[in-house]
Amino acid sequence: MSLQIRLNRRGINSIEIPASADVEVGESLVLKMINHGAPLHLTVSAINAKRFTHFIHENLYLDDTLALRIPVLSMAPTGSFQIEVITGYGTVKKQMTVNVHDQEIELPGAMEEIPAIVEKKSPVSAPDALVLLFVILAWVSYGIGFIYPGIVPVIVPMLLLTAGVVIGWFSRS
Repeated sequence: MSLQIRLNRRGINSIEIPASADVEVGESLVLKMINHGAPLHLTVSAINAKRFTHFIHENLYLDDTLALRIPVLSMAPTGSFQIEVITGYGTVKKQMTVNVHDQEIELPGAMEEIPAIVEKKSPVSAPDALVLLFVILAWVSYGIGFIYPGIVPVIVPMLLLTAGVVIGWFSRS
């Protein structure tokens, strides 16, 4: 959702802001600030928004245009909070209400019954047995490394485990 906030259009430090905005849970509200006059400092604050967003406030210097993104949490409840825009070092304040709604899910008009396809699968397939073999060989070679220490008993189990992972990975696709 994107909204325009116009500043300095009707006079110095003037703020033109919509009364309310609607945003869905997990989306972002983008405030596009448009300055029609001299550069100014402004503050954008979220009031009572702790349950809806991590955004608290921003102090901004605005030359001409700026986009400010206010993310709404994906776990936010439905409800509303206030956004306050302040210019003129606190002399001009305007508020808007942000209404947070659940995401709407579009369902097709007529849901058709889709038959379930059940595949019969053997308890252990050939690639699974090969992966199991490589894991067992890796553990055996690791155990042999305690009896005959050296660099080879360290490398062999790693190579066997890596080969088992690669075979398991490519057998699933």
